[in-house]
Amino acid sequence: MQRIYARQYQTGFVRRYLSLALMTVFGYLFEVCVIPYIHPFGVSPNLLYVIIGIVTVAYGKLRAFWVGLLYGLLMEVMLPSVTFLNLAIYPVTTLFCSFAFADKPLKTLEYERATNKKKKELPAWERTLLCTLLNTFVYEVVNLTYIYIGGNAVTWMHFLKGLGEVVFTGILCLILLFPLRRLILGRSTNVLVLKSAPAVFRKN
Repeated sequence: MQRIYARQYQTGFVRRYLSLALMTVFGYLFEVCVIPYIHPFGVSPNLLYVIIGIVTVAYGKLRAFWVGLLYGLLMEVMLPSVTFLNLAIYPVTTLFCSFAFADKPLKTLEYERATNKKKKELPAWERTLLCTLLNTFVYEVVNLTYIYIGGNAVTWMHFLKGLGEVVFTGILCLILLFPLRRLILGRSTNVLVLKSAPAVFRKN
């Protein structure tokens, strides 16, 4: 039995990190090669923030931060119109949003379980969608701020385009969220669940 659990753990570990590498690489390639040709009403979704939202909830703060930093560096090289904007905004927004939407660490979960203080948490898909939307919204706000600081007039078209990018990014997130989480986690029957009763500590 222990060998079966060990094999399941190893298979899940390889699946998770192989999926992370594939999502990160192909997310960037699709963002720069495919997404520019998908622009209904002149608005393109931000695939990078979809990947970041999925990684934030499925892998946690640290790995999401590194993915955001990598994307920021790559986009800074590809789109250097505003110096250091992409390099700064991707990791900063990723780190900011991860505190609200990432899964709790195992130590925190075990502590809450032991002290009987477990708080209700939104489902993973809702947190992924909200994380993606908030990341994209903050990015658009910063982008509009740079346009204004640069001496250009900010019109209603800028606001509508920014709102459209948030909406279309959310739609793209809903389309990709479930198949990508299935790729990461596998079938639900393969997920090991801790079934032992929690040790509850009470004051005398």
